[in-house]
Amino acid sequence: MAHPKDRPRPIDRRAFLQRAAAAGIALPSMATILAACGDSGSSGGDASASAALQLARPDNPVTLPISADNPAIADGLDPESGPLKIFGYNDYIWKKVLNGFGEQYGVDVEYTVFDTPDEMVSKMQSNGADFDAVVTVTLENIGKLAQGNLIQPLNKTYLTTATDQLSPGIPDFYDVGRQYSMPYVIFTTGIAWRNDEVSEDIAALDNPWDVFWDPKYKGQAHLLNGSRDTLAVGLLRKGYDPNESDQTILDQVKQDLLAGADEMGWKYDHVDYTELSTNLWQVHNTWSGQMAYYQYYLPKGLDITALSYAWPPQGQGGQKGLISHDLFAIPKGAASPVLAHTLIDYLYDPKNAIANYSYEGYQPTVKSFNEDVAVSDGFLPESLTYTIVTEDMVPMGVSELELEPAINQLYQQIYQEVTGGA
Repeated sequence: MAHPKDRPRPIDRRAFLQRAAAAGIALPSMATILAACGDSGSSGGDASASAALQLARPDNPVTLPISADNPAIADGLDPESGPLKIFGYNDYIWKKVLNGFGEQYGVDVEYTVFDTPDEMVSKMQSNGADFDAVVTVTLENIGKLAQGNLIQPLNKTYLTTATDQLSPGIPDFYDVGRQYSMPYVIFTTGIAWRNDEVSEDIAALDNPWDVFWDPKYKGQAHLLNGSRDTLAVGLLRKGYDPNESDQTILDQVKQDLLAGADEMGWKYDHVDYTELSTNLWQVHNTWSGQMAYYQYYLPKGLDITALSYAWPPQGQGGQKGLISHDLFAIPKGAASPVLAHTLIDYLYDPKNAIANYSYEGYQPTVKSFNEDVAVSDGFLPESLTYTIVTEDMVPMGVSELELEPAINQLYQQIYQEVTGGA
């Protein structure tokens, strides 16, 4: 299947943070959301909202509450006549797959774009009921939306294909029992490098994260933009959790990042695939899904084997590394909730999931998909099979999860200091 190379890629998911901070815009915190929406378990207000906050962690799983005024839809309902209104990252479901869904169910599909997870939360707070499905919700935001009564519980009787096809081993500690969410795509965050220009095997280093401070890559090292991903590099390099809240540790990491920014001249972006013909970088913090997409942006004369990727937990040093998955959710008050459930189930059908992967490059969370399928069907060359997340990798990684509002603000402040508001 030919890939439409010239299509627009997702708009910057993370730039909203830096624009908002530079403009002095206050991003919505959990306390703000709960206070605005009403916390069914309390009398409201910041104090009660703060008390209601539960930070989900692998060793502290959270069962998100279901309130009497926000039940799951009833069983046995017919899909609505539409239109189905989707809220998501730009172009995050292949239009051909959405058209197929619309044709099968005789409905129109409307797609509204958000740029970043923070913008999504803000818009959900103000007009979430205008949408029927969110594609996607990040792990750090599912608790905000559910406890803020912004999304509705799922009715699994409409998700038989999804329940059957969900890849085993994907955790649900952030939403025990998947009461509000279903996984969409899974990916790792690691380090890409041009091995046609870089002589060392970065994956074999004791600590691959050190390359971003190595002076031989000065001016040729890029980090992902956004407070969480940028700080994660500094935290993971020192062996810390990417959700660290100790201010002493965060200050130490800030000093490391400030030194790196000054000495290395880092650039901050997530469009590494568009820069392959410009020699702008030799090493780049990136996502595994981006690596799958590189093959469509190669300049003439450059083979995909010239690009390599390290996920530090698989390296000889066994350093920490990020792994995550994006989520589907259905807003409270959606006009077409049955149709939204039907879309989720449709995207779990292996033929639809794999067709979508052939365009998106980010791995679907269906158990019938694996590296053999990706290679044999011609969607992935052998040299990129390391971009496939296998079940044994999931417990090796750590995820960016929800932070206390004050700590989240501190991350944003550090990011602004490190990047100079770039």
